[in-house]
Amino acid sequence: MLRKFLTIVCMLILMLSVGCGKVIENNKIAADHARAGFVQIFNGRDLTGWDGEPGFWSVENGLIVAQVRPSVQVKNHSYLIWQGGKVRDFELRLKLRSTQGNSGIDYRAEPVRKDRNGKELKWTIQGYQSDIAKGWMGSLYNWGKPGAQPSQFVEVSGEETVTKEVGSVVDKDVLYKANYYKPNDWNEFTIIARGSHILHRINGYPVVEFIDNSRDTRCEGVFGLQVHSGRGPFLNEFKDIRIRQFKINFGRAKSLFNGKDLSGWTFSSSKIENALSVENGVLVCKGGPEGYICTNDDYTNYVLRFQYRRLGEQETGVLLRLARSTSARPRCIRIYGKGDDFNQVEGIGNFALKLPKRRTNAAAFRRMPEKFWNECEIVLNKGQLKIKVNDVLRAAATGCEQTVGKIGFEASGSRVEYRNIVLLPIL
Repeated sequence: MLRKFLTIVCMLILMLSVGCGKVIENNKIAADHARAGFVQIFNGRDLTGWDGEPGFWSVENGLIVAQVRPSVQVKNHSYLIWQGGKVRDFELRLKLRSTQGNSGIDYRAEPVRKDRNGKELKWTIQGYQSDIAKGWMGSLYNWGKPGAQPSQFVEVSGEETVTKEVGSVVDKDVLYKANYYKPNDWNEFTIIARGSHILHRINGYPVVEFIDNSRDTRCEGVFGLQVHSGRGPFLNEFKDIRIRQFKINFGRAKSLFNGKDLSGWTFSSSKIENALSVENGVLVCKGGPEGYICTNDDYTNYVLRFQYRRLGEQETGVLLRLARSTSARPRCIRIYGKGDDFNQVEGIGNFALKLPKRRTNAAAFRRMPEKFWNECEIVLNKGQLKIKVNDVLRAAATGCEQTVGKIGFEASGSRVEYRNIVLLPIL
């Protein structure tokens, strides 16, 4: 009897400790998001701050529930619309569990006042949409305009006519084999919209990268969750909805590398022309003599994004605010690292910057699964510099000298491959 009692007590203690551990973990995640500027826009109790068609939307057990009963016909897409006003540049994160039916996350959207038959509409919007549909999870649907399917990098441009250049953020087979989306389970969707540049991620995996420089680009609009048209049953649940709005303005994104040749780039010297080339849409640094390739144009404040994969452990670097010279180590900011990482910063040629006393924790590095490309994002705004690898902060600096300069990639070290090199100006 005593043994049975002690067993029960131990089980209760274990359950309490697990529960407390989850609460502590959830509180830590919430605190991290708050420090990063995220704001919770669903209170977990009711639909305060939201507006949706009665009968489709409710709050149950801390979740927003979008449900359409069997045989009920939804004639027009119906949205639960956040009442926080129009949003321009932002990062949105939410968790979704999709059980039945099609849905979506619409953003930079505008109201649709009437349907095709002239019927007045109140809860219908159209904008960019992150799809919630079997086989299309995380795709970018653009309501009658060019979009992007899972795995694609798409650039839309043109004043009179719209053209598309399609690459990839990951091989489609690799994405699906990674089980980037977990059916009937909770999945975290991330949408980042800055200027004409958009990213979709699911559970940390890159799904879509999209540049919309068309004359019909969507610059701002409202945000809403969708009940798709059609006959029920539909069931989708949402929670942990948080958004941070960027306080800086972004211009039109620009692809610095066309995937075909080195137009727009210059070698530091003729000695390294054989060390850098284009192979199958990829900029390849083969190693060899020291030197670099740099943009013809100068830039000052921007977000620089690129994907890379490295074969070998030797050091290599990215050069910013570079004053071009014949020297293998020109005056600039140098961001470098070994293996899969870019986690070190230095100023070359007396280039002024200040490094933090506390270095980034190496254990925080996020390694992508095999056959995925690594993703690097560098934000250089006035004197502030931040470097993320696979969405984890790896290095930072302040007091960076504010001067125009070129962007370069070193040819020294082991073989490195780059693609999807995008510059997003900060205005």
